[in-house]
Amino acid sequence: MRTHTPSLSCLLAFEASARHHSFTRAADELCVTQGAISKLIKALEDELGTLLFVREGKRLTLTPAADAYLRRIQPLLHKLEAASVELKAGGRSSGRFNLAVLPSIAARWLMPRYSDFSARHPDVILNLTTHLSPFNFHIEDIDAAIHFGAKASWSGAEMEFLLQDAVVPICSPDFLRRYGPFDEPRRLLDYTLVHLASRMDSWNFWLGSLGVEMGHTPPGPVFEHYLMIVQVVTASLGIGLAPYFLVADDIEQGRLAVPYPHMASEDLAYYLVYPGEKKDYPPLRAFRGWLAQELVATQGSIDGFRASCPHPSLRTSTPS
Repeated sequence: MRTHTPSLSCLLAFEASARHHSFTRAADELCVTQGAISKLIKALEDELGTLLFVREGKRLTLTPAADAYLRRIQPLLHKLEAASVELKAGGRSSGRFNLAVLPSIAARWLMPRYSDFSARHPDVILNLTTHLSPFNFHIEDIDAAIHFGAKASWSGAEMEFLLQDAVVPICSPDFLRRYGPFDEPRRLLDYTLVHLASRMDSWNFWLGSLGVEMGHTPPGPVFEHYLMIVQVVTASLGIGLAPYFLVADDIEQGRLAVPYPHMASEDLAYYLVYPGEKKDYPPLRAFRGWLAQELVATQGSIDGFRASCPHPSLRTSTPS
């Protein structure tokens, strides 16, 4: 008999309260009253013989002991949920799947393909939230994330390579008709170059890969997302840089144009990141399989454009 194992109700109340930093939000998630959550937390504290939360204003904060406890039990609760979901689904990839993704990828790559994923996996409820930076999987209710950057460790998570970064210049077809053709990359410097706030060195890198060295960042407006850059460029207000896979459909369908056909690749990439204990979670397994298939076509489109460029792209090793 396991005399030292707290009740599952207490553990679920603790995990939800720790994740939300709120008894109220934990109560909403678990469909009980706030008073019930308080009683379950008090019962767990009494059983463990330690304080779990301290209140700082309106926010609950874990004590150091509770934080360490959460890190040990949360993976076990995830495994219990995954096993239960898989058993109830009879082996199918049924269940809720919470994915954090960069805004531009969500809007310009993932959402146009959402109907295909939904048709292939109708039992998976895919919930999307946008994130611009790494976060703590142990605190936020997220099963996986699509992350951009250098290969690095993400605490308590696995990282799977998806695509290497490969940017091309873009403008509107009308802009190209009025000011083109651009027979050499330096000519682009005569016009407004649009920048991404988090990648202010992109134009220097792209120009440098063609032998055009700049001692300073070319002047031009700065925007937070690629979504904004595409909008500005579509309005013929300048020339931007964007990952080819985000704008490939617009280029192929004539909504955007490439003023100078050259693709430059930095040693940065997109990764699928998820907690190691969730690797066998059925909805995540389903998403990983679907994602791998979609990326074959996307990589083929990138390679096709790269091969058509008259100048060789700067080549870097593919991240492992």
